[in-house]
Amino acid sequence: MRLATLAMAWMEQDRKLRVRQREELRRALATAADFRGWAATGADPMASAIKDVKSLTKAGSHFLAKDIEKELEDKKNEVLQLQKVADSMNRLADTESWENPVEVSYSHTVREGDGLGTRTQTLTLVDAGEARDAAATIEKKLVNWEKLRLLMLEDLKQRRRQVDEMEEGIAAFAESSRGVVDDVLAILH
Repeated sequence: MRLATLAMAWMEQDRKLRVRQREELRRALATAADFRGWAATGADPMASAIKDVKSLTKAGSHFLAKDIEKELEDKKNEVLQLQKVADSMNRLADTESWENPVEVSYSHTVREGDGLGTRTQTLTLVDAGEARDAAATIEKKLVNWEKLRLLMLEDLKQRRRQVDEMEEGIAAFAESSRGVVDDVLAILH
């Protein structure tokens, strides 16, 4: 997946990698060389290595796309799930006796640094008052969380489009990696 992430960066940065990214690429290719046994390849090790870079990057892009699709699916139902959690806490508050504390977990979209992310919170409720207060807090924040969720959905859709674009440029990325592949091959021989 590291090669796919670097290919994304390469596409986003006008087909260039920064110095640290080139070093990450070298490390990723050294790992690929060890995994795929580049030192033992036959007549044209460069062609074999470039082919491996393409296939490994393609496999990584599939994992990236799968992660994005799962996150998109989770985000579609987020507010509905939060409302269900609040309803459950209200029902819990209506129960007569509390013998043991109850642990409740829920996830919602938040701002993180310069982007958006998902935060999971776990509450330990010890009485009906805490359950009602927690439910009221969730219900009060639903409108803001919905706005953030919509922004994150757009961000995820944009990332999915970027993965699609990156997949179209995998061959070019692999070819642009020839210099680093050559360095890795030189170390192996």
